[in-house]
Amino acid sequence: MFIRLFLSSLLFISIQANAGICTREYAPVCGQLPQQTQTFANRCMMKDAGASWVSDGECPSQQNNALAKDITLTVAAHDVACMGIAPMRCLQVKEGNALTWSNFYSPIEGFTFTPGVQYKLLVRATPMANAPADAGDTRYELVRVLWRKPAQ
Repeated sequence: MFIRLFLSSLLFISIQANAGICTREYAPVCGQLPQQTQTFANRCMMKDAGASWVSDGECPSQQNNALAKDITLTVAAHDVACMGIAPMRCLQVKEGNALTWSNFYSPIEGFTFTPGVQYKLLVRATPMANAPADAGDTRYELVRVLWRKPAQ
């Protein structure tokens, strides 16, 4: 009986010790604190702060919709290995009429990349207030796919 109780208390301590360990993934959520709503980098960080979930995405008052602009991106048919905070895969994009490809580190909400297919996208770029230090300061959201074609 004593051993079982002792093991139970160790398990509880172990679970409590891991409560503050969150990934660095940026999947913003709006959480409610006692006095205000706040955007958190992800659900784990929101729970760790003791906030309750309001909605997925940034809290509406923190979005800079007046500063949002629509841009066109041509997405290459193949992604590449790149280095962000850690090794990752980046889309290769040309913005507007650019002649050279560049790495695109941020996700585009609503867009699923298929290797071997080239895309031209209309994307809304919205500056984010209070963006985390380990994420981009712009939110990208797919408005529509202008065209898609298999790689040649």
